[in-house]
Order: sequence, then C-alpha cells, then structure tokens
Amino acid sequence: MRERNAMRVAYARTKGKRYAETFRCPGGALCLDFCNSGQGIKGSRQEEWILTFADLMDWLEAAGALSKSQATKLRAAGAGSPQAAQQFLARAIGFREALARVLLARTESRAAASEDLRLIDTEYARTARFARLSSTAEGFAWSLDAAGSALDAALRPIVESAVGLLTSSKLARLRRCGSSTCYWLFLDETKNGSRRWCEMASCGNLMKVRRHRANQHRSA
Repeated sequence: MRERNAMRVAYARTKGKRYAETFRCPGGALCLDFCNSGQGIKGSRQEEWILTFADLMDWLEAAGALSKSQATKLRAAGAGSPQAAQQFLARAIGFREALARVLLARTESRAAASEDLRLIDTEYARTARFARLSSTAEGFAWSLDAAGSALDAALRPIVESAVGLLTSSKLARLRRCGSSTCYWLFLDETKNGSRRWCEMASCGNLMKVRRHRANQHRSA
C-alpha cells in the first residue's frame, strides 16, 4: 500500500512528462520502472522518455531512488561538468538497455547475452562504493551514501535493484506485457500468476478488441 501511494505521488509530481507513465503503471521494482522508460517499450514509435541529465535526475528523485538533497548535489555536479553529465546519461541509458535485453530474454526463456551481463556486473562493481548498509523496520537494507556527490552514485540504486531482482525468487514472476507491440516489464503479483497485461485499460482491452474483430472476420 505504501509503495502504491508513493507511485501515485510520483505520478502526480511528474504528470505532463512522458516518463510519468512509469509511475502511473509501475512494474513492481525500481529497475523495471527504469527499463520501462526506454524508447519503444510501450509501442513502436521509438520515443525516448529520458532525454537529458536533468530528466534522469528528476526521474530518480521522483522514483525515490534519490533524496532531495542527494539529487541537488548530483545536479550541481552535473552543472559543473556538462560533458561528464552527458557521458553519465549515456552510460545510464546503456545500462538500462542492457538490463532490458537481459530481462526480456528471461521472459522468452532465452539465454541472456554475455556482454549484457558483463555490463551489469561492471556497473555493480563500479557503484559499490556508494552503497551503505542501514537498519530498517524489517531488518537491514542497502541504501545510497547520503554524502555521495559523484555522478556514479546516481546509478547505484538502479543497479542494486537490478541485481537484487536478478538474484531473487521474484524473478520467476517477471512478465512482459502480452501485447505484441508492448514491451512493458512487470512483476506478476497475482496469487495464481495470471496477469498478462501492463494494464487491462490499455493493452488488455486493445487485444480483446483485436480478437473480437478477428473472430468476426472469420465468421463473416
């Protein structure tokens, strides 16, 4: 419930931005929401939703991956070195696309490309110095170093989420939307594992209409 409320707040905060869709229709994990911001994920138009370093910082803050103070520090670091900020954005998008390919391969029962796994492994090691073990109500969890101001720190929460999902039993509930033109990734949290669509209101209904028309055509 708390996570759903956080997503509603994030959506309200980013409404009007293309990437707000990732909060309106969350995938169930930070790394999946990040993958779902990718170009072409929601159809065939190949629209990139995170175009600038500022977009990336805004998305990470809205997603709860960065606190306001952390995001402020990182924005200042990016403003002080625009070229480094642009390079970091390219790295983040490269990580996103590699992770999406690995996860999509999993949904299709295919082996992940070794170069994609190496890239994820490299970013995990590269950002590890920004991880801090902290106490939670449930026990312990990794968190981002509050003092971290290097650009690499911004990628750590996503990398942590990705590796956590890839190495957990939750991976068995990973799904891709059942529409042939939608690559939205999500965790199927239904008791019987029956969820097929990113959401029934869009792809689910669209596929129902297509099947109905196809049936009418066959019976005509």
